[in-house]
Amino acid sequence: MTTRRIRLNGFKTSAVAHTTAGLWRHPTSQSHRYTDLDLPGPLVDAAWLREHLHRPGLVVLDATVRQKPLPTDAAGPGDHGAAFPAPLPTGRDDWERVRIPGSRYADLAGVLAAPEAGFSYAMPDSERFTAALRELGVGPDSRVVVYDDDSRMWSTRLWWVLGEIGLHTVAVLDGGLREWLAQGGPVASGPAADLDAADPATPAAGWQAEQRGTLVDKSEVLDVMNGSRSDRVLVCALGEDAFRGAAPTRYSRRGHIPGSLNLPAKDRLLDSRGRFLPRPALEEAVSGLPADTGTLLYCGGGISATLLGFVLVLLGRDDVTVYDGSIEEWSADPSLPMTGTSPAGG
Repeated sequence: MTTRRIRLNGFKTSAVAHTTAGLWRHPTSQSHRYTDLDLPGPLVDAAWLREHLHRPGLVVLDATVRQKPLPTDAAGPGDHGAAFPAPLPTGRDDWERVRIPGSRYADLAGVLAAPEAGFSYAMPDSERFTAALRELGVGPDSRVVVYDDDSRMWSTRLWWVLGEIGLHTVAVLDGGLREWLAQGGPVASGPAADLDAADPATPAAGWQAEQRGTLVDKSEVLDVMNGSRSDRVLVCALGEDAFRGAAPTRYSRRGHIPGSLNLPAKDRLLDSRGRFLPRPALEEAVSGLPADTGTLLYCGGGISATLLGFVLVLLGRDDVTVYDGSIEEWSADPSLPMTGTSPAGG
């Protein structure tokens, strides 16, 4: 079996630090048809974005999603074998209240998802996805900065799926909207209709989207779990309690996929301001993962796994994939095994 090697978003992945601008260099082979702006790398800081905010060809997207909170009591849908009804959460209202000027709202739970997939946030087919991106002004020559007002996982999810279709020039705003505000960045507000009237997005030209294999389905997970893919390891990015099945869940069953390692993404990769930790701290955070084996990541809904995947790419790992359906899809199929599940009420 040949190990698939990937190079996400076209960037070299040899360095990461708090001061992100200037640490990365974009390959000179990329087309500059619509802009001569080079992103400094997969991670940009507020100062860089403020300097370049109104440059032609730069598209800024808010990827925030406001999920329904989990129940706080011990009982949950995982105790009864039935998941919460899948809502259609959105961060659009928050984006309308306060946003980076000129940004557009990228609806990861709506037009940028596949409703027929049977699980939330599913990657849509390339035709649907690129059509939705064109309406946001994103084309093959765009430089895109994505941000959120939560825990960077929505930004990294959008970064990941854009990379999956071959858009190579995308960066995450370090610290998101909170850091932008803390650094005195300008803001705008108002309904989307007002923005569209004042500054309409220009639908970008389409492109021949790639299928890069960075998002995988449950068949690849089964191959790893059953031992037929010894070139990679399964890693669950959920918190320790969720991994052990000791926490409430929004999914059909508690626990994790057998044979998985656990590396919680949300608690170990960001500082108190929501910025990515310096490189030495990130290396320490992922030191428990095998360095010479490909990594197949999953979480609850294929979101926080991309946060961990983004960090692995920043640190230079080039064989990283994410299970798109994650536990939401896996747990809904009673024929698929899960382990670590606590007794009801536990």
